[in-house]
Amino acid sequence: MLKRPAFARAALALVALACLRLQPLPSAVADDFRAAQTALAQQKYDLAADVLADAAARLPYVGFVAYQAGLVEISAQRFDAAIQHLLAAAALDGWTPAGRVALGDAYLGLGDPAAARRHWELALQQTADEGLLARLAANYEAEGRYAEAINVLTQLAATRPDDPDLAYRLALLKAAVTPPEAVARLELVAQLYPPLALNARMLLDAIAAGQAEKNEAYTFGRVGFALIQLKEWPLAEAALARAVSLNPDYADAYAYLGLAQDRQGKDGREAAERAVALAHDSPLANFFLGLHWRRVGESSAALKFLKQAQTLDPENPAIAAEIGGAYASLADLSNAEVWFTRSVELDFKNPDFWLLLARFYADNEYHVADLGLPAARMAAGLDPASAPAADVLGHALLLTDDFVNAEKTLEHAVRLDPNFPNTYYHLGLLYYRQNKRAEARAAFEHTLALDPQGHYGGLALKALALVSQ
Repeated sequence: MLKRPAFARAALALVALACLRLQPLPSAVADDFRAAQTALAQQKYDLAADVLADAAARLPYVGFVAYQAGLVEISAQRFDAAIQHLLAAAALDGWTPAGRVALGDAYLGLGDPAAARRHWELALQQTADEGLLARLAANYEAEGRYAEAINVLTQLAATRPDDPDLAYRLALLKAAVTPPEAVARLELVAQLYPPLALNARMLLDAIAAGQAEKNEAYTFGRVGFALIQLKEWPLAEAALARAVSLNPDYADAYAYLGLAQDRQGKDGREAAERAVALAHDSPLANFFLGLHWRRVGESSAALKFLKQAQTLDPENPAIAAEIGGAYASLADLSNAEVWFTRSVELDFKNPDFWLLLARFYADNEYHVADLGLPAARMAAGLDPASAPAADVLGHALLLTDDFVNAEKTLEHAVRLDPNFPNTYYHLGLLYYRQNKRAEARAAFEHTLALDPQGHYGGLALKALALVSQ
């Protein structure tokens, strides 16, 4: 959904309305303009859109009024109406680059990026405005048209030579598509922008490793792996797809390609299975195929590959933890406990594995007092700045009826991360147990607002029905 460009559009509309007030207008239209000006100043975009639409209906022969109505309707996220007003304005007064850009914004808000791109490209024939270039670059990248995104970003970078985020984005795209051409920009980013230096160096090292081997497929594979570490999933997919096209027997690249596809909500099964077929004795390939089956909810199928990975790499705590998760999803709590426990034994000082173990006990209300609570204390102690660790400790304290410390700990978790839905759900449970119905309802409603489509949002919805009884 297109975000409301509130300040810029409001300012533009206010200027326009001030100009129109210089003309003799029907009193109702003048009232609309005054009301719109007041509404825009208060950022009441729906109201401003209503009154400007009324003004446009009263002055159907004035394209400027229809144009301003369209702009404000974009801010009000009324994209269908915005398109109609912008088309009407163009029919009356002709097309301008600004009109094309606005119409593209409306189509993007409506969920039609292809139509948005068509109008922005038409605008680009007349102007190379920075905002337009930024829109097109984002559109091209989202569509996987990386060469075009690079071209537009290169133009934009020439106008913003000191923009670190722009320089970094351009370097990332070049790394995924033409790694050698990314080196100079990555080096510049590493030298001039310390917050981005570590990421840039990671990619530089990947490119250097590939070039040292004089192997283009390996270069793309290493770059793809680095992009996965940076969670740049679409760019990682592009680099890894290029790697396997250059070397169809590159098992690790197939494995990471499947992971990158899965993380985007695509189906990475074919790539993951190809990796195992090429290297059946690879713990990485088996692990990632197991992860794929876990992602699609087939934990029974996942266990075959996860156990094979564990046999090949028995000291890997991540594999043990994933086996634990597979058993837990199958409600085999005994085996799940064995494998989650094994993960912390393999990496005793890693808070992430203690957190997984503690969550397993708390979420299943299984051995919480004797094993879950100590595990939660370990997770929180090893990572005191972690909201998830504080949350699981608060949940474990709640389950052991220590309401006072549970409340203190959950409130601490909220301070660490005010947008973590799990904590508000557990606070709601705590308040419900204390018969604080109003507080419980507020906590569950907040959970639902933060996680409307997620697991805790679903739990909160059920809890709200219970609280309302």
